[in-house]
Amino acid sequence: MSSPSTPIRAITSTLSLRSAPSIPPPSQTYEPLVKVVLRHRLLSQIFLYSSISTWAIVSLYSSWARGGPSNLGLVGFLVNPLSPLTLIFAITTWGIGVLPVIVFRKLYLTASPTNAASPSQSFQSALKKNATSRLILTYISSAAALTVLHIVLSYACEPFGSDPRLTIFVKSRKHPYYLNGRSLFLITSQVFVACVYLLRNTLKDRTVVRWTSSLSEPSDHTSPLIPMASFITATISMSILAAFAIAAHLVLFGLSRSILLPIVYKIPILPRFIRPFSAHFLKGPMSFVVLAQNWSLVSRAFVVGFMTLLQWEFSESVFDALVAEPVVVSHSVADPALTLISGISSTDDYFKHFAFAELRQFAIDDSTSGSTRRAALFADQKYNPSMWATFARETLLLLGRDYQLFLRKGKPEPAPAKPAPTPKPAPPSAIPATPLVRASVLKPQKQSPLRSALDSLASDGAVASAVEATAVIGATHIPELFKSVSGGPDKSKATAVIPTQPTKKQNSPLAAIANAKKSLESAWVEVGKRTPKVVNDVGAQVRDWWKRERLSKVVESCLPNRKLDALAIDTLCALTSASLTEDKYGVVQRDIPRILEALLSFLSAIEEYQKELNASHPLPTMEDAQNLTPKQLAEISALSVELSKSSDALSEVGDALKDGIVKIVTTFGDRLNAFKFPPRIARKLQGFIDYH
Repeated sequence: MSSPSTPIRAITSTLSLRSAPSIPPPSQTYEPLVKVVLRHRLLSQIFLYSSISTWAIVSLYSSWARGGPSNLGLVGFLVNPLSPLTLIFAITTWGIGVLPVIVFRKLYLTASPTNAASPSQSFQSALKKNATSRLILTYISSAAALTVLHIVLSYACEPFGSDPRLTIFVKSRKHPYYLNGRSLFLITSQVFVACVYLLRNTLKDRTVVRWTSSLSEPSDHTSPLIPMASFITATISMSILAAFAIAAHLVLFGLSRSILLPIVYKIPILPRFIRPFSAHFLKGPMSFVVLAQNWSLVSRAFVVGFMTLLQWEFSESVFDALVAEPVVVSHSVADPALTLISGISSTDDYFKHFAFAELRQFAIDDSTSGSTRRAALFADQKYNPSMWATFARETLLLLGRDYQLFLRKGKPEPAPAKPAPTPKPAPPSAIPATPLVRASVLKPQKQSPLRSALDSLASDGAVASAVEATAVIGATHIPELFKSVSGGPDKSKATAVIPTQPTKKQNSPLAAIANAKKSLESAWVEVGKRTPKVVNDVGAQVRDWWKRERLSKVVESCLPNRKLDALAIDTLCALTSASLTEDKYGVVQRDIPRILEALLSFLSAIEEYQKELNASHPLPTMEDAQNLTPKQLAEISALSVELSKSSDALSEVGDALKDGIVKIVTTFGDRLNAFKFPPRIARKLQGFIDYH
């Protein structure tokens, strides 16, 4: 049989099974667009505003150092900010003092707040972070560089003939390496100012984004009164902070010169290395009189610290405001709904917040184009899962995680329990074995009488064993009076004396540390007894402020993502309400029961916690308050403030839940009877239906 000339092949068909693609990840669609907008804000606004503020501060100081309008004249005073020297110093000041701080804020910006209820907890949490050491190095190096630049600017701008006396070494032919105390005081004061400012930012949790206008529409027109008010507030607060830091540094510098330096000179070998540089500090009066005679130096330190703090505060305030403004990117893409729904699945809450904020504007758009885009979102079948299914799943997962965190009162999720160990299988029953006979099976030979007598008289023979047994039995019948002089020393009493003698374990480093700690505690108690009562009272108040847990912070730790939760709830309820007229296939209606169940469960938990707070922290009535002491009234006033802040934190999510449920109830009305709910959810939902 011959084979056909034309080969046989299958008929091609265009009807092939193709799986729908999934929604692209946010790293490909949404996050690059947001990063472009943020990069533009950083370069065109944050850098620009911070550099302008730095130029203004440097110009004012330069004009003041040159004598002001009285010395420069009106024209010279107006032209001085544009002089090449002023511009060079302004650019250098911004580059070495402000730019590193802004770059650090950008690198370590986060949307997750620190779970801390007291300043001490905030401080301890900051110490555990890896970024804290880099933050300290950044601020200290920037402050030191600004101080050196100020010294150079002082020599360049101050009138001829006036010497600020800020050289590295004192002018002495006999001791050319003696450090200049004025320069040392100025540099250490600025380092201390930087540490105080860093402590303030740490307690305020400054690296976290402050969402102030989360639910408001983005606006390109900002009132000029808001930046001016912020600038005035920053100026006043930084002047107070600089005065406090310089005053505290004065005390520490005086104590270091009067107490610490003489102690350091008593350490062996070390004085040989530091004497050529610091021996002159031991001369003169060991008190604060030396500093009191140099108020010009103290005022200069205050001015430098104030300018440094003002530049940092203004730059960071601008940064905080601009990184929290809503970002709009949907107008630059072909499919806005796809981009925004991909954005809410981001692993970074910072990008997720922007996506929900813009998606909320998408959900409440009343225009015809907005309705068309929402209808296309509900009818989407190009992706698997669809856009609505992805949105509902991501939103409910977000609310579910925060709901579980709220039920745990902000505590982390407990570790999964270890599985019970599997019982070991019973060993198999042992097979009885015949015991081996290890004795000689041969008949023993009979010993001679002489050999038997010699064996009995040996050290381990029968006679010695009988004598030893008789001695032991006889010793048990000897009275106690004769036991003390018989034989040798009593071993029991000897062993009882041994533990009282010092051992190597008691001389270990741990024991030495414990003894030193006890001595320090006793010394601190003795110092407290000799300290005046006013100082002890102030110290007690400071310790109480440092360690006392704030009720509002405890409540806020239960809802750390309350801004994001409110956005998610508002967006979810707006889209669900719009689906009544815009969802042609009823895709959303299938998810309404679980949406309402999630919202009502979250609302019930918040209301129960609010009742628990009110019951556990009752406030006295006006009649009872009249019989209280001023101290008790102050405590009650502080408690009322904490309760008010706690209620505000709970209401951010609670009000969003109530408004969203009301919106769904008023939109669907009696149509909700077609759904089935658990009894607890049905009773809660019936209350909303009856009210509206």
